[in-house]
Amino acid sequence: GGVGKTTFTQHLYNDGRTEEHFAVMVWVCVSTDFDVLKLTQQILNCIPATDNEIAIETTNLDRLQKSIAQRLKTKRFLIVLDDIWKCDSEDEWKTLLAPFTKGDAKGSMILVTTRFPKLARMMKTVDSVELQGLESNDFFTFFEACIFGEHKPRDYEDDLACIAREIASKLKGFPLTF
Repeated sequence: GGVGKTTFTQHLYNDGRTEEHFAVMVWVCVSTDFDVLKLTQQILNCIPATDNEIAIETTNLDRLQKSIAQRLKTKRFLIVLDDIWKCDSEDEWKTLLAPFTKGDAKGSMILVTTRFPKLARMMKTVDSVELQGLESNDFFTFFEACIFGEHKPRDYEDDLACIAREIASKLKGFPLTF
């Protein structure tokens, strides 16, 4: 946690080129609650209804997924499922994905962030990108900037630099751990 998975994904999601490429963009924070019905409802609520669609209030997974498939049939979409902590089985994952496999538009994408390599392996269809911590010198420069800003204390080099390097070393390049 804290390496920047969500921040990196937000940067991609909010980029103008991404917005130009996808007709429909959905962001859902999953966290520890991987409930297929609830996630399907959340996703459906973020996708604009078609002109001829009759609004339905249902908890029937099949009907919800058919609505998603209909709304996305001709649209290129990006679905972000952020910060997945658990998914009990590959079947559960495939059930969630079912409505996204029916569209006519090419180039759609489902992007997942997780801190658990096992989940990434189970969910992947392309190679995952594993973010690493910052290189030690880059991280130390960042660490100093966060602690002191532009004004280091006069006795910094003598008394504090060694302590600062020890602390930065223990953080192993992950800025959100401090």
